[in-house]
Amino acid sequence: MSDERGEPGPAWEDPRWLRGTVVFALVFATATLVASLLWPKSYKSEAKILPNPASGSSTSLLGLAAASGFGDLLSGSLGSVENPVLTYPEILSSTALLERVALAPDPRDSHRTILASLRIKGSDRLSIDKAVRLLATITSVDANLRSGIIHISAVTRDSVVSAYIVQQMLAELDRFNVDSRSSRGRATREFVEGRLGEARRELAEAEQSLALFRRNNIRIGNSPQLLLEQARLEREVDTQSELYRLLARQYEMARIEEKRDMSTFTVVDPARPPVRKYRPNITFNVLVAFFLAAGVRLLRTQVGSRKGPRLAAVAPHAATLG
Repeated sequence: MSDERGEPGPAWEDPRWLRGTVVFALVFATATLVASLLWPKSYKSEAKILPNPASGSSTSLLGLAAASGFGDLLSGSLGSVENPVLTYPEILSSTALLERVALAPDPRDSHRTILASLRIKGSDRLSIDKAVRLLATITSVDANLRSGIIHISAVTRDSVVSAYIVQQMLAELDRFNVDSRSSRGRATREFVEGRLGEARRELAEAEQSLALFRRNNIRIGNSPQLLLEQARLEREVDTQSELYRLLARQYEMARIEEKRDMSTFTVVDPARPPVRKYRPNITFNVLVAFFLAAGVRLLRTQVGSRKGPRLAAVAPHAATLG
């Protein structure tokens, strides 16, 4: 089509161009539809967990010490409390955990492992490394710092395997946390046990000093120096007694914490074998292919229309030179 000056109008105003573009886009979208139908399906399994409030022995000890006025005494030895919302994603993405997941048995065949279910042959170090790299690609771990919920997902061609990978990751996370907590509890118990022995000896020495002073000074009278010395020794006994009672209570708590077997997180949404496929998204792929093909044809037409006037302007000069 052309405008009033005889110049060609926009290509999209030409019915023939529109029909050709629609046919071209439909052909491209149909090819994408066929490819999407033939493409292997993949399934995504998801789980959500909420870390339990920190209740480790070191946390209890620091809280008890702070309430009793001895926070500075123990904080340096036990360190600070970790934030599971930040540490759990790092643990779930660690190589050691993914290796244990790769070597876990297949839920439908105990003679096979996840390694074989992922179509990786062999069980040597190279095969395990390939499995770990693949697991790092098909799994995802995201943490919501505001709500504290951690989201874990896995995408494979088998819905059961996808769910089992997520379940196994959570099982390995819980095992790691329990073992780590037990180790910290044991270290805390050993520390408190040693400090309790020292406090017992220091209390005995303070009591002996006070008893010896009172035995040697039966009649203090109005001597300011003797009164001050007696008050100092009594304060020492009171301080050592309070410290000893604190450590005795914490020692029993550390013994309980070391033997306690409790999950370190709550499963908000467990991983289940998905019913619907995750990929390919046929509707999305077809729509993208249709509009992409139409856009490519429009772009080519625009480029061709710009080159046409340039060639027409160069042609007279070429004829003159000829």
